[in-house]
Amino acid sequence: MALLVKQFYEARRNGCLSLGWSPVKVTTAHNDLRHVTDFSSFCATNFGHVEANPAEEILLSQLSGKEFNLWLARASARKKWDLLFHAYGATEEGRGKMRKPSFRPERGKAQRTRSVKYFPPEHVLNFIAHARSVRDRLCWLLLFFGGLRISELMHIFTRDITVNTDDGTARVVIAHPEDGRIDWVDASGKRRNGNRAAFLLDKYNTIPRTQLPHRYPLHAGWKGMLMDDARRAESVVYWSDPSMGRLFLELHKEYMRTVRLGVADDHPYYFVAQRGDAFGEPLKLSGLTKQFYRCADRAGLPTPSDGVNPHGGRHFYGYYTATWLRLSKERVQKMMHHAQLSSTEVYYTIDSAVLRTELAQAHQRMTESMPAFLQNKQHLLSDEGGEYE
Repeated sequence: MALLVKQFYEARRNGCLSLGWSPVKVTTAHNDLRHVTDFSSFCATNFGHVEANPAEEILLSQLSGKEFNLWLARASARKKWDLLFHAYGATEEGRGKMRKPSFRPERGKAQRTRSVKYFPPEHVLNFIAHARSVRDRLCWLLLFFGGLRISELMHIFTRDITVNTDDGTARVVIAHPEDGRIDWVDASGKRRNGNRAAFLLDKYNTIPRTQLPHRYPLHAGWKGMLMDDARRAESVVYWSDPSMGRLFLELHKEYMRTVRLGVADDHPYYFVAQRGDAFGEPLKLSGLTKQFYRCADRAGLPTPSDGVNPHGGRHFYGYYTATWLRLSKERVQKMMHHAQLSSTEVYYTIDSAVLRTELAQAHQRMTESMPAFLQNKQHLLSDEGGEYE
């Protein structure tokens, strides 16, 4: 019973998906627990039921500092309303003894269940198909099946795209825009090795996009990540679906041939603008964000709506790898480059669509494994076949 009461309180305070309960305020959870305790005591006294949260006698000296201060404040307040306060010292509480429920949760901030809004899975492929350019399809593949943030696309260099020879997928490096290690040849023909900030300054007389003023059009932010190679300050994309990694490589070849090779060597960035006088300039974050919502409109997706935003693509990646691929939290954490495991745990909830699919598959397997002589039950519903003797 004590365990049941504790689980009730935790489910009430933090929410419980299986019961459809949302998290509530700490005060609400404590009040509900008090009502349950009082009702249980009433049933125990009048009907002989087992008390769910029985009271126990404790000494004031056993109270925590916070509980003692609360008792002291209540005792002081009695002076204002209790006409028998002069006799308070003769009571059990006045002599330093109190009766408290066995389970008394500490008051604190409620641990609310974090929820994420992922891009609707049934619309992912249709959305990518409505991209107007090869460049945009490359971007959407990195969001949905590479798990990248849209701002991280702005820092990819052309040289960061190679091939994984073991499975034929594209190998995409995501390096820290300032500290990532890189090799290059300077103007004097000398081979150099340093970080990307030094490379940009020496080769292109510019600075990383993270260091540009926030209102500058080419500014792009960077959120810390768990690096695959801490020494080089870089990670790689892990394709949730290898076929999408191979598709990315094919589109990369087309993009390089038709667009990127025609850009002057004025900067190293992979994704570039393709229209008007800005052709060949580094792609702006605001520009790609606009393309995302225009693509959503063409795909018939209402905006704004849950998950239909650039970060919803990354959430879809987490949802897909955790819920459908059933990879461990530690693997998904590495794939999404989360610094904290708690950031990954939000994707590990039971999805009703997945549950229905698995139930159907389980029933199908059960039907297929049933012996043949038990499979034809329809004749049992017929009156034909003669009478019993």
